[in-house]
Amino acid sequence: MRFVVGMVIKAVLDRLGVRGGRALPAAVYAPAPATPARAREGRAAPSVRRRPLLLFMFAMLGIGMLLMLLFEHWVTRVVGVATLFAFIVSGVFLIADPAFLAAGDDGED
Repeated sequence: MRFVVGMVIKAVLDRLGVRGGRALPAAVYAPAPATPARAREGRAAPSVRRRPLLLFMFAMLGIGMLLMLLFEHWVTRVVGVATLFAFIVSGVFLIADPAFLAAGDDGED
């Protein structure tokens, strides 16, 4: 309980700009200026084609869930776990794409 209260207090104090009992200058919370390299690069090109990987991800989820829920043999359980692992890994590759991550940096503080 103390941990949760401490995290809430820390979040409120960070939002107010107070650390260690004194206010920090506004420059500490100012967003970093765009570097010349980043301004030159523009948007990153996607490293993977998203649509086929998205279809693969959902196919692995469907196959894995069917195998895990409908059958009880050890072979189907092993294949089901492998397909669910493939679902997780393909989802990570979709999210960790530099083009996808760079799109979120444009409008944030």
